[in-house]
Amino acid sequence: MNIAITGEKGFIAQNLITEITRRGHKFISLLSVDILPYKNKKGEPCVYRNNKSLWSRTFKEKNIDVVIHNAAVVGTDVVALNSKKAVNTNLLGTQNITEAANEAGILNVYIGTTVIYDTPRYQDSLIYENSVINPSTHYAVQKYAGEMTVKNSAKEWLVLRPLFAYGGVGDPNSLIAKTIYSVKNNIKNVDMFLDPEKMKDYMHVFTFCDAIVSAIESNERNNDFNVSVESPKKTSEIIQEISIQLNKKIDVLNWHPQTDYLGNHLLSCEKFRSKIGFSREPITLQEGIALSIAGIENDITDYNPLVYLEEARNKNVDLLSYFPKK
Repeated sequence: MNIAITGEKGFIAQNLITEITRRGHKFISLLSVDILPYKNKKGEPCVYRNNKSLWSRTFKEKNIDVVIHNAAVVGTDVVALNSKKAVNTNLLGTQNITEAANEAGILNVYIGTTVIYDTPRYQDSLIYENSVINPSTHYAVQKYAGEMTVKNSAKEWLVLRPLFAYGGVGDPNSLIAKTIYSVKNNIKNVDMFLDPEKMKDYMHVFTFCDAIVSAIESNERNNDFNVSVESPKKTSEIIQEISIQLNKKIDVLNWHPQTDYLGNHLLSCEKFRSKIGFSREPITLQEGIALSIAGIENDITDYNPLVYLEEARNKNVDLLSYFPKK
């Protein structure tokens, strides 16, 4: 299949490109397509300024079979810092891509998020695809609206929701990336909007990319799937594993447990495993942390997963106000 990705310079997308080609499909880059004149700061075609007609023409002329709609402004803090861009990208952009995919007659794969669920209701039980929805941040509300645009308007679609994807260099916002980077660079007082005693189920980005391509290759269509590795740990235990592998005490984090509106985030992957399944065993947390450490140690770019925290501090933006209280 010929597969294109919106937001192809993003964290998940860069890893997806590798997985797509590894599985024998052809990745079609949209970076230099003349039909799409409006670009964002990364040089990617803008999903909302390029209208649906331009996107539809692109899909047809490039013989695209599948578009993975990955372009989004992601995260509570990032959306807070970029409110107008977030609404345009997450809502109008999704509408453009959905209508264009319909006109071109191609599969539309939407990358969602599990923060759309009413997580406080499920502190002692697993969240399933049909669990109660109750998005409680601007980011979650926008992503849910985008998902509903796809599910209600797309002719052929899939929705895949990851749970805390992370993965070394390129990882823009995870607990794991921020912690490793901070320790390596001796950065203190890093704000972490989590409760260290709550359970999280981090999944390496390679495993999520495996799930996306497996879903595309399957016969499943017009269906939604939550994707996790179902091996949750306390956040403090994740930090302890990082400390063991770095062989350093971790004292750089400034926890804000009152902002952890998700609390225990326990997600079932039963539906995905039963209907589709991974092509290879998911990467364990221990393996994933080792990969992240190696990636950050070997990085020669200006990669910085703390960039949004630093931007908020420089602009005197109180990120605490954007998190619902527990």
